[in-house]
Amino acid sequence: MFVLSLLLIVLTIVALIDVVGQPEPVVRNLPKIVWVLLIVFIPLIGVGLWFLLGKDWSNSRIKLPERRGRKQPRTSGSWGPGRSSSMPTTPSPSQPDRAVSSTEEQLAALEREIQAAEDAERIRKLELEMQRSDPPADDQPR
Repeated sequence: MFVLSLLLIVLTIVALIDVVGQPEPVVRNLPKIVWVLLIVFIPLIGVGLWFLLGKDWSNSRIKLPERRGRKQPRTSGSWGPGRSSSMPTTPSPSQPDRAVSSTEEQLAALEREIQAAEDAERIRKLELEMQRSDPPADDQPR
């Protein structure tokens, strides 16, 4: 029973620190003060609701490892893209997310590939039509 009480206290403290440390745009559904009051007065339910409904995980400071493309060299001990300590961990609104731009680049490359394949097929069909419509050079009168 002591372990569960200690775990609840630790989770409450972690949730309170997390709520207070989050910028206002990251907090969802309720104002920060309401989340703090929920966590303090109803600890188990408040903590659970905060982590499930209140926190915007996409803008969180906790980042999962990102997949690297083949062009980027792997640095030892690095889980994500190589970042120096002076760089922010969250992208600014003016910079597009690397995964989004990568996906858009992949879609654009795929569309170019499809268009090239369609063009090649069209050229092949036109060449076949030209061969059928033109009589062989030996049969033409001189």
